Amino acid sequence: MIYYRHNKTGNRYRLLACGIDSTNSRDGLPVVVYCPDDNEHTIYVRELREFEAKFTAIGLDGSGESGDAAK
Repeated sequence: MIYYRHNKTGNRYRLLACGIDSTNSRDGLPVVVYCPDDNEHTIYVRELREFEAKFTAIGLDGSGESGDAAK
């Protein structure tokens, strides 16, 4: 599991999956699926480029160590 920190709020999130939006007007758009670290029942989907701009990888275990595997 890869953990991220929201740049503005500092909240931790878990990256659950990467996908492709298949909505007709957005077909082929890369997206990420993620959830708050403390609530796996709340699921968010965001365009990959926006996610990369608003979040910073903090590692595979959430300890704050970011490595190549988190990219």
